[in-house]
Amino acid sequence: MLLKFWMSQTTLVMALMLTGAMAAVALFLCWLSFASRFAAYVQNWKGVVPPFVAVPATLFGLLMTFLSQDVWDANRSAYRAIAMEREQLATLAALSGNHGLDPDDIPRAVRDYVETAVGLEWKTMEDGKESPETEAALNRLTRAVASARIEPAFQRALVDTVMRLRSAREQRLAIAGAFPDDRKWAAVIIIAFITQIALAIVHLDRPRPQLLAQTIFALAAIVPISLVASVDEPYSPPNAVSSEPLAQLLERYPQK
Repeated sequence: MLLKFWMSQTTLVMALMLTGAMAAVALFLCWLSFASRFAAYVQNWKGVVPPFVAVPATLFGLLMTFLSQDVWDANRSAYRAIAMEREQLATLAALSGNHGLDPDDIPRAVRDYVETAVGLEWKTMEDGKESPETEAALNRLTRAVASARIEPAFQRALVDTVMRLRSAREQRLAIAGAFPDDRKWAAVIIIAFITQIALAIVHLDRPRPQLLAQTIFALAAIVPISLVASVDEPYSPPNAVSSEPLAQLLERYPQK
């Protein structure tokens, strides 16, 4: 729940929240090492060699790399799905006025689909769900194409176009339902905190070097974590993939 709240914020707010958390950890570790009643006990752990830090730091870097790759791939797929969806809708727009088709039947079904996708489904995708209204509109469009009394070759072209439209929508919904994976983000953030602990352990001689080491790592960790997390959900605010490419198609189907 806390991760969900954090990831629903803007990039700046996410960075500030993470900065506050890592600063609190750094100050707590410094207090525990030098000012608490347990400081004498903690000082007994002096002598851990600096290369020890490379273990959690390397794990953090690997996890961050893999997670970033997943997020970028999802965003590229999200844009490709919308481009494919728009392409098929534009093809239907170009074909629906030819070969004896009803001039209103298919265009009306396309307009209903676009209106429900833009007006309703983009909102439900924030929760990883589809819109029943959009599914119903797509079914009406499919029936309108399948029942058109036109030459078979042209009808096959229309049916193939609608099937590709369905495929593009299913890809869009699959991406919306697959992200975010809270377990991956939890692992990255926990390893970041463990790296802070490791830095504190190898700097038990003086408080200032300990705080400086943690500060440098925190800055290096906060930037990629916040930037990648801000686009982890391709269809959710604040950096959601826009529905504008589909909405622009409504200009081709004036309301009647």
